[in-house]
Amino acid sequence: MATPGSQRPGRQRSGRQPGALTAVLVLGLLAAPSAGCGGAPAASPRARSALGQAAGPASGPRGAGIAGPAGGGPGRPGADRASAAQPGAGQPGAGDVSWQRFCAAPPPARLRADLRRPVRASLAGEVVPLGLSADGRTAYVSAWTSRFAGVAALRLATGRLRPIRAFPDPAADQADGSSGGRWLVWEETHSLQSLDNFTVYAWDSATGRLRRLGHSLRGRHGAPWPSPWHAPAVSGNYAAWAQGYGPGGEVEVMLADLATGKVSIVRRGHTQPPFFDGNLLVWPESDQPGAQTTLHALSLSTGRPAMLPTALRAVHGTAFVVTDGTRTAYLNPALTALYYSPAPARQARLVLRLPPGVDFADLAIAPGSLAWATTRATYIGDAALW
Repeated sequence: MATPGSQRPGRQRSGRQPGALTAVLVLGLLAAPSAGCGGAPAASPRARSALGQAAGPASGPRGAGIAGPAGGGPGRPGADRASAAQPGAGQPGAGDVSWQRFCAAPPPARLRADLRRPVRASLAGEVVPLGLSADGRTAYVSAWTSRFAGVAALRLATGRLRPIRAFPDPAADQADGSSGGRWLVWEETHSLQSLDNFTVYAWDSATGRLRRLGHSLRGRHGAPWPSPWHAPAVSGNYAAWAQGYGPGGEVEVMLADLATGKVSIVRRGHTQPPFFDGNLLVWPESDQPGAQTTLHALSLSTGRPAMLPTALRAVHGTAFVVTDGTRTAYLNPALTALYYSPAPARQARLVLRLPPGVDFADLAIAPGSLAWATTRATYIGDAALW
């Protein structure tokens, strides 16, 4: 159950050991459709497992989409093969499932090759991906190398690192962010013991301008208020994030116009980190501490509260929601069921229920595909077949 005002989990960067970062982890490269698998019906969605087995978990304070703590590690291919989907309690459309079997298949040759190809800069230091440029040729990263520690742009073809902002204290500072084509926005934290003390920065890849958007708030006791953990959301010329502002899990949702630098408070209360869905800013919120959250929306065009699209109206009790403005996916509060909608006006369907003893740990969406991590492995599903 997702409840508002929870403190950020201690997902800290893990030491200074160099580790190869593969292009697939930076790019979020997703497999193309392949031939049928294991005798599954032609209409069945196909999941490519073994991504987690081949690449392992990414280190550092990085999440995908609207996500909680990343869990799980390498797993064996097919370990999460699920049986027939069962309706989920309280979820409309859960019984309307167009397939009866979820079939795991090996990743295609292209994906296997990319998993074996390391990004050059990651061999000589620690590199944590934050986002990707609009043309897909540059990754935005947090880097700790012998020559530079901070946020940088990494040219994938050459491994060249272009500094954006150096960490004032490389031993303690780290960053978590996301990009939306032109803009990179990140929260820079300043302690290895807590993620609640942070500063928000935005970098314009078109002009090279760096802008300070805001920072965490402190109470009378001098310590920063606890904030929910998540990277800022970025869409077009907007960025949004959540930050604590008071006791009892009180959190405010912040919205920044990246073109002008204007930052405003959108909502105050028992809220969770926001995300963008087309022209909407959406965030989870509950009426009181401990109560399950429901989603609320604001129109970026009018600046006024807006109605949620059909695909999001049934979401409750979870901060695992991802959308690209058309397709939507989310997890149930128990982190055992995955729901998917191919269009805003369509109710989400239950597309995968995990077997007992296995939980979801992360969720991400990309063109044509959906990716998720469980406590056993990481999978990529071909959403075009759902």
